Amino acid sequence: MMRSHLCTKTCLAALLASMLLTGQPMAAETSSPWENSAAAGVSLAKGNSDNLSYNLHLLSAYEFDNIEAKLGADWHYAENNDVTNTDSFKAYGEYRFLLSDRAYLGTNTSYLVDDITDIDYRIDLGIVAGYYLIKSKDQKLSFETGPGYVWQDQADISDDYMTLRFALNYEQQLAKHTKLWFSSIYTPAADDFSDYMLSAEAGIDTAINDHWAIRTAIRYQYDSTPSPDSQSDDTLLTLGLRYALGGYPEKDAPTGKIPAPSDSGPKAIQNGWTNTAALTLSMADGNSDNLNTTASYDAALRRDLGEFFFTTTYSYAEADNTASADTLNARTQFNKLLSEKTYLGTGLGYLRDDIADIDYRITPAVTLGHYFIKENHLTLSFEVGPGYTFEKVDGITDDYFSIVAGEKLIWEINKRLSLKQSLIGHINPSETEDYNLIADLSLDTDLTKHLAWRIAASWSFDNTPASDSDKDDITLSSGITVKF
Repeated sequence: MMRSHLCTKTCLAALLASMLLTGQPMAAETSSPWENSAAAGVSLAKGNSDNLSYNLHLLSAYEFDNIEAKLGADWHYAENNDVTNTDSFKAYGEYRFLLSDRAYLGTNTSYLVDDITDIDYRIDLGIVAGYYLIKSKDQKLSFETGPGYVWQDQADISDDYMTLRFALNYEQQLAKHTKLWFSSIYTPAADDFSDYMLSAEAGIDTAINDHWAIRTAIRYQYDSTPSPDSQSDDTLLTLGLRYALGGYPEKDAPTGKIPAPSDSGPKAIQNGWTNTAALTLSMADGNSDNLNTTASYDAALRRDLGEFFFTTTYSYAEADNTASADTLNARTQFNKLLSEKTYLGTGLGYLRDDIADIDYRITPAVTLGHYFIKENHLTLSFEVGPGYTFEKVDGITDDYFSIVAGEKLIWEINKRLSLKQSLIGHINPSETEDYNLIADLSLDTDLTKHLAWRIAASWSFDNTPASDSDKDDITLSSGITVKF
């Protein structure tokens, strides 16, 4: 049964994607009434923290004369330690025929599969009469109602019955780049209003350029008659990127595209203070109980005679109310420039990882470094020197002399795109098998002067981990960055 459902969901998603990609001409080149988009979000942790979650959203919307239509699909999936705790797929379609500027008749259908709540399938089909309470260039609010019918198999019990449908839809163009939406659907059984399904979703899209947008959404679903051992409600928060196939229509198009590299050129790495704070978050609550969040803060001060850097990152994840990641990593360093490219650095690192059983690891060090590349838009430095390690791992306290080596890359690719990468390692020279490495990578795309979208990856490796712990941890996440 599981393989059959996976095949059904995969085939339907592939069919919809094919229709979106090939079924219509590109909107940027024609006046097609179709608007096609795809959105996706992902977060990943592997190693001592073993979490994976992703979501996929496909939508094709049509508006021409007195006809409006939508065809879409959503797929949400998450697992913890190779155990699936979110697996929900929904495909849906809507058709409206406008009787006047505001009144319409329509039909709708949807197909839902949720393995966690034991819904093998639920098919809704209905007809509605609706009315636009608000309908303007920047704002729409509609209400609709009508009869429907449901066929479903939940907890191995097949059933079919007549329903009623009540739906509310709202859209607001907050600015030329940003759109807010909200929708709710209430479908009780026609002969028993205590047997109902309620779903609501709210979200916001912020355009980055003429194709890409950031999409943040929260979805709530309530089943008044859940299967045994299942909760009635589920909440899911997602953060990801949306791509408009063929570009946004003119009314939603951003004021400008990302400048071509030949026109924009890279921006200079600025002297003085720079500060950034970033947050990534994904959440599922109810039958699917997941939380995955990472918060980070970076500060840098650059002067002609010296540099100061500080960075800290906190990551936390849990599944079914059990923590699967809880890590705090911080480092500060001051570099005294001996020449334009050579420096003497003093630094201090701190690591705590509850899942890997690292109560603390404190690493002061003195390093000699050199910038092999030091240009206005690109720097690449290497450093090495003596240090000392104080740690408590697996309940055992230890301290020892160590050698510290590091590498750092900063690249301002163009006026809206920047890349940062770093690698630092510690080795115990008296026991060469005792070493650890930490690597970080982040790519920021500026949305405004102070906001950016970040895609980040990190990797840590401890060759002598605590008992029952893995040697390496990998995380991949995306979210909002604030620059100030």
